[in-house]
Amino acid sequence: MSKYVWENIMKNKGFVLDNNNIDLLNSIFKGREIKKNEFFLKQGDKSTEVAFVQKGVFRSFYIDAKGNDITKYFYAEDSVLFSYFAYLTNKESAYYIQALEDSYILVAKVSDFEKIIKGNYNLLYLYKKLLDEAIVIKEEHACSFKLLNSLERYKRFKAMYPNLEQRIKQHHLASYLGITPVSLSRIRNKGKINK
Repeated sequence: MSKYVWENIMKNKGFVLDNNNIDLLNSIFKGREIKKNEFFLKQGDKSTEVAFVQKGVFRSFYIDAKGNDITKYFYAEDSVLFSYFAYLTNKESAYYIQALEDSYILVAKVSDFEKIIKGNYNLLYLYKKLLDEAIVIKEEHACSFKLLNSLERYKRFKAMYPNLEQRIKQHHLASYLGITPVSLSRIRNKGKINK
């Protein structure tokens, strides 16, 4: 894997790594193609791998008690695929992570990643930054359901992910926003009228 791949990912994360650390990452991360609708992680599986999305879009979702498909998050280029909760608690994943288009990811075993970050300040700091980013995204999304109405949540989504809407299905976006596809259609039409 080329040095450029990691430099690009790190640049987009606002992070710089030296050649030695890039070599360490290259030693454990391998490229993997995932076709549209294939899973990176399934509900009930242990979380043993971590991945960077190099190309493509994924979503995490779960099936609720009524059989509804509920989208939790979307992951596009330079995002990290990993179930922190399942890994840290050593429990099975409560949700799925699925490719929404043909995708290419860089994958490593979590145990190998832990080995290379042990005692390595730069990689530990990278791990902390990635974890901080995930926590902020999750907390902002959770708070949006308490503090924002559906139109405001939609506008927030558009601001956070400006090019993602055209790459995902309407019912996945509606589920992520906590509304029906019909409500999402109304919100979109209202936005067109107000332009």
